[in-house]
Amino acid sequence: AAGFACVMLEDQLAPKRCGHTQGKQVVGRAEASARFRAAVDARDEVRAAGGDILIMARTDANASQGLEEAMERCREFRRIGVDITFLEAPKTVDEMKRYCDEVEGPKMANMVEQGKTPYLSPMELEVIGYKIAIWPAAVMLAAIQGMEMELARLGRGEVGEDGKKSFLELQDLVGFPEYFEAEKKYAFENMD
Repeated sequence: AAGFACVMLEDQLAPKRCGHTQGKQVVGRAEASARFRAAVDARDEVRAAGGDILIMARTDANASQGLEEAMERCREFRRIGVDITFLEAPKTVDEMKRYCDEVEGPKMANMVEQGKTPYLSPMELEVIGYKIAIWPAAVMLAAIQGMEMELARLGRGEVGEDGKKSFLELQDLVGFPEYFEAEKKYAFENMD
């Protein structure tokens, strides 16, 4: 009802960790399956009431229990009825291909720069068999680099406008023109 198109649930043990870092642990397969059965049942209730939502099942089992267990979990989650599987952090292109070839249904890839998974282009992922891909750190890493470069320039006592958006472009991006129009429309007029 809130407008979500998909919910992702996973089999990690709390506290949750980034999929490309160390120390991840997963719950047993039975507990993981119970989580996804509950999600699929809730999704089916939503659909019966005229709504729609997808369930994505993420497994981090590859890190601690290996590829075979991670793929078997994905197969089990599909048998339960999840819409999309997400096997986190395959370590090679061959692992990625095996996952796409041996587990049916749509799959998601997580592309993290210098992460555990080979960093591939959208076209390469599509050829392998992925239907969804995310690059969760790409924009943030580029922004950090840009900020560091600008801070270094200022630290050297330099100023400049090259390579940056203009202040007018920033105003457009954040919606100032619409704000100024609303201000004109609703401004209090002095009655003196």
